[in-house]
Amino acid sequence: MHHTFSTISLRNQRRCNLPTDRSVNFVNYVIKEVTDDRGKGFGAKLRKADNENTEYQSWEILSRWVNLEWESDRKAFALIGASIARVKPVADGKLSIGEALRMVHLKDKDIGDLEKSSSALRLRRILACKEKDELMDILKPVVRYVESSGLLLQQARLLDEILWFNNDESRERTRAKWARDFFRKKEES
Repeated sequence: MHHTFSTISLRNQRRCNLPTDRSVNFVNYVIKEVTDDRGKGFGAKLRKADNENTEYQSWEILSRWVNLEWESDRKAFALIGASIARVKPVADGKLSIGEALRMVHLKDKDIGDLEKSSSALRLRRILACKEKDELMDILKPVVRYVESSGLLLQQARLLDEILWFNNDESRERTRAKWARDFFRKKEES
């Protein structure tokens, strides 16, 4: 009976667009460890997590949070962990992928038409994804692009959005939210 309650609770969290406790706890743990990392080993291992050739070096850390045999889930945690290790934020960010790409465009000195911008092209490529593995391949350079602009993604929410991306209802809701966040009218900014 307890399992049913947890499933309902997870579904309600997803419908309200709140990150799950698991994702929040993972992100907070990584932020704390990366900022407290005196020996630099923790951060160094996680920075390599989103590279297929060095990902295994982060498995000791990731194994606390995800079954390493579930490749796509493991890679989702690796992508988020690597991003946090590179950025070293003091807290989780507040921006969705759509909001962050919009802000990257708005920070650009040569602002042109938002809908024809390189940020819009990146977003459209993300929105075209139909499965989690494809999404992660496309997200990896987009996350680095956002990081290079000094913007902070809400990593816990992004992790959940990736983990639930193979669920049709969740995928459509997530894609619609990212598009709405990016293309919203100027007055709403």
